[in-house]
Amino acid sequence: MSDVTSSSKVVASRTLKRDTLKLRHAIVVSVAVMSPASIFFNTIPQAGVVGAAIPLCFVIAFIITLFVANQYSEFSREIPSSGSAYTFVTQGMGQYMGNLTAWFGLVAVILGIPYTFTLLGVNLEALVQRWFGFDLNWSFWFVLALGLAFALCYWGIRQSTNVDLTFMVFEVGVALVLAAIVIFHVGQKGGLPLAPFTFGAIPNGGNIGIGVILAILTFIGFESSSALGEETSHPHRNIPFAVFGSMILVGVFYILIAYAGTIGYGLDKMVTGFANDPAPYDTISRKFSGPALAVLIDIAGVVSYFSASLAIINSGARMMYKVGHDGVLPRWTAWLHPARLNPVAAIITICALGLVIGLVVGFAMTPLIAFGFWGTLDALLVMLVYAFVCIASILFFWRKRRERFNILLHGVSPVIGTIIIGIVFVFLLISPAPPPLNAIPFVLAAWVLIGVVVLFVFRRRLTQISK
Repeated sequence: MSDVTSSSKVVASRTLKRDTLKLRHAIVVSVAVMSPASIFFNTIPQAGVVGAAIPLCFVIAFIITLFVANQYSEFSREIPSSGSAYTFVTQGMGQYMGNLTAWFGLVAVILGIPYTFTLLGVNLEALVQRWFGFDLNWSFWFVLALGLAFALCYWGIRQSTNVDLTFMVFEVGVALVLAAIVIFHVGQKGGLPLAPFTFGAIPNGGNIGIGVILAILTFIGFESSSALGEETSHPHRNIPFAVFGSMILVGVFYILIAYAGTIGYGLDKMVTGFANDPAPYDTISRKFSGPALAVLIDIAGVVSYFSASLAIINSGARMMYKVGHDGVLPRWTAWLHPARLNPVAAIITICALGLVIGLVVGFAMTPLIAFGFWGTLDALLVMLVYAFVCIASILFFWRKRRERFNILLHGVSPVIGTIIIGIVFVFLLISPAPPPLNAIPFVLAAWVLIGVVVLFVFRRRLTQISK
């Protein structure tokens, strides 16, 4: 096995610094992008469609997502690369499809910045007003937080990942303390119900399909560590372990916190109460502990989105660097800091675009609507990339690693992953969202069409690169 390097047609003077990261750093990046404490907010719309069956949705989504995670793990074991999905699809389906994957993946990264920092800014505005009595517009916090994230990522991948690790320990620790308190109190009063893990918990008129889809979207980001293949020590071993390890850790965490939230709020109050509560876990904290834990829960939610943004910038910049290094994007996007050897040009580009898009759309749509719009569009773009990786896995291992081809790992698993992604898109088409979210399928279709046309126009150059 050998690491995939950039095309010999485009030779950079510097490369990403090898062995900068350890296994723990790779795991942290994937966990951070999945944003553990985001479950405090992401379960709100779920409650409206599945009621007390939220834990069941996370169990099903966890199992389903493992099929897709397996493909990233298998690819990373064979060809660890900073290009992640771009490299994997290029190796499995050719340069054209690899470029199309980059077209989707890079815009997903760029959109990830405005939607995470927008929600962070709105939450900080509300919390500062509640705690200190003065109101600073969300845009102030948006710019401040993005500036801080840029500085940390510019400083270096190891340093910013250590910040992620610190924040992750805090947010996960606070959530686990709340879960332990809730489970203890509920258990003392009459035992722990298993109803949230059964289909009987779904209310009349509920939709388990939508509930599972919402849970699947919460797992997006598990693959982020695969972009660290050129900077992590022993990448053939550590990156696959990081992809699957992060999935296991966050999957168990989500199921536990979802269960604690469901039994803590009350099984019979999920549709009428939880689904209409802007901060249900804050409510649960005050019910079982007091205001101190509620404040920590609020802080954990803000920290979680900042941590996710750091990891998104870091992993996205590596993909942009790889695509630029291969000559598909302008070569300046692959420029590395001469001393730190991190992709500062890509970091600057991603942060600058995220800043402009976030502020313009945030004021045009209002922050919360913009969050929902960009978040949904971003998730769909990422799922298109997942589908490409699944298909590429089948072709790569059948054509180039026939001796390692396993019918379950490289046949059944990616087929199931692709089918599931297709089902998600079908559900979204037959159940259109209210405006402006109902425009998302058209925006997505337009972006796909533009990508196909652009790549066709530049097909000669891309053919030269592939050679």
